[in-house]
Amino acid sequence: MEERKEYSCVKRTKKTFQDTLARLAREKPLNKITVKALCEAAGLSRNAFYFHYANIDALIEEIEDDFYNTVVDHLEMFEQIGYPGNVQETVKLLTNKFLANRDIGLMLLDGQRAVSFVPRLNQMFADFNAQYFHNFHPNSSRAAYDYFFTFIGEGYYAMVRRFLVMDDSFPEEKLVDLCLTLMNRLLQNGKPSLHFLERPMASAADTSEKLL
Repeated sequence: MEERKEYSCVKRTKKTFQDTLARLAREKPLNKITVKALCEAAGLSRNAFYFHYANIDALIEEIEDDFYNTVVDHLEMFEQIGYPGNVQETVKLLTNKFLANRDIGLMLLDGQRAVSFVPRLNQMFADFNAQYFHNFHPNSSRAAYDYFFTFIGEGYYAMVRRFLVMDDSFPEEKLVDLCLTLMNRLLQNGKPSLHFLERPMASAADTSEKLL
């Protein structure tokens, strides 16, 4: 019982530091937040901070890893569901996770960390969804798929970022539905071939001649 209480206390302390850092990140860049300011805002001592983390960067990395690993664990379960249910569940999971952790979501999507975190997250989802994309586009290469997924991913993260920043009256469940609808249409509508990406681009002169 004592071990459980100690574990719960550690978890609670880390969560306080994580949430406080994400909240402060809405007011100033991460590289401007000091350990002293973080501890004062969290109502915890510097000793408590340094017991768990070497510096602010270590705390940020933990936040990213916790977010990433939670999603990875769910993806492994979703594989057993089968398409299209598993693709829908991944979209719902990720969207709801960002919405349930708004400050952390903004820190990861709209701040300095977005440059490294978003590509990492995107690569994971691209690898997971590749097999289902090829069900509809069997003649397309992985290179074509990566372009396709970049298009989807950038649009998706921009939608979620807009929602988190604006905090308007658009309902959360509608955002999830909209993300799912757009994803399904892009995956299935017309089943276009994308292997044209493997062919050389036509020159401007050639294109002009065809139009004439």
